[in-house]
Amino acid sequence: MDEELRAELLRRMEKDQEARLSDDLESGAFEAVDAENLPWLKNLIHSRGWPGASLVGTDGAHAAWLLVQHADTDPKFQRHCLILLRAAVSAGEASLVDQAFLTDRVLLHEGRPQEYGTQMTRRGGKWVPNNPRDPGRLDERRAAVGLEPIADCLARFTGPSVAAKINCPQCDTWVPFEPPEIGEWLTITCTGCGREMRIIGSQS
Repeated sequence: MDEELRAELLRRMEKDQEARLSDDLESGAFEAVDAENLPWLKNLIHSRGWPGASLVGTDGAHAAWLLVQHADTDPKFQRHCLILLRAAVSAGEASLVDQAFLTDRVLLHEGRPQEYGTQMTRRGGKWVPNNPRDPGRLDERRAAVGLEPIADCLARFTGPSVAAKINCPQCDTWVPFEPPEIGEWLTITCTGCGREMRIIGSQS
């Protein structure tokens, strides 16, 4: 096992998650992390292929998937990695659940329905799977890859959580808001200074 590579993958995954869990929605932190990870990841996969469990451990292989999952600025690279990930799954080197998530991500980027309902969007004020194929058989496909029923997923996904909030750049007040549906604009008025801020709903 390459412990140095495993440690670097885990470090990058931790940094990715810290950026995405940040309260500062306007900082661009996760975009900066993604931009840093993408060339490094491309070089890794070009030189060594997909980093499977025997090379970087189960957690390292999962970290590699997460970095690819968030490489949304390069959908062709994600598609290439999906092919490699499928081979790794067949060889017992990667997770079938990770493959399902990347499959859905790639399909949606290509304008096609997702297979497993792992990617969510907001409609009518609720989180729902974004354009799933044949919704009536969604749970059947999810079970085949080890995913819980979609109802259980949504119950967990939409459970108690901290409201979305945005930091006013003028007076530094944190303003809670209900995220808009994908593609829709929302104007938020700062409760501290009255400044208006606009955001657009995006895919989760």
